[in-house]
Amino acid sequence: KQWYQRRVRGDRYDIKGDITLQELLDIFENDHKLEISMLSQGVCMLYAFFMPADKRKERCGMKISELVELVTKKKLPAHKRALVLEICCNDTEGEDVDTPYINYQLP
Repeated sequence: KQWYQRRVRGDRYDIKGDITLQELLDIFENDHKLEISMLSQGVCMLYAFFMPADKRKERCGMKISELVELVTKKKLPAHKRALVLEICCNDTEGEDVDTPYINYQLP
């Protein structure tokens, strides 16, 4: 089951469909060999490796759209078609990797 497309023009990742945070983490780990250490949308931190374990576990089971609404405390507008997600990633050796943003297309 494929929810996403690979990089477009090398300047972004396109993700289509509303997936869970864990699915997003798995996509990057399995397909790109990258570990997402932090994920944000605008000024809101959605995920970070240093969050308490119970908070990380709760958020990993949530759809990205639900997670954005939880953290921002605002409902996503009906006309909203995509979110820009910023990521910080590490490679398999634990080194920081420069990565483009995620164009997260809502269903």
